[in-house]
Amino acid sequence: MTAVRLSGAHRIWAERAGVRGASAFLVTRNGMLVGRGYYPSVEELAEVVDLADLRAG
Repeated sequence: MTAVRLSGAHRIWAERAGVRGASAFLVTRNGMLVGRGYYPSVEELAEVVDLADLRAG
């Protein structure tokens, strides 16, 4: 799994998905979104995936 911190224009997609926050992340596995794909914080991401499986993108 890959987690990418969103910034700039990429944040627009997160905001359209209802995810707001200074530290929004996009999470994918083999190019496919994991869960809803966008997460506003590491804490919410940890509720859905095992953080040990992540690698920075």
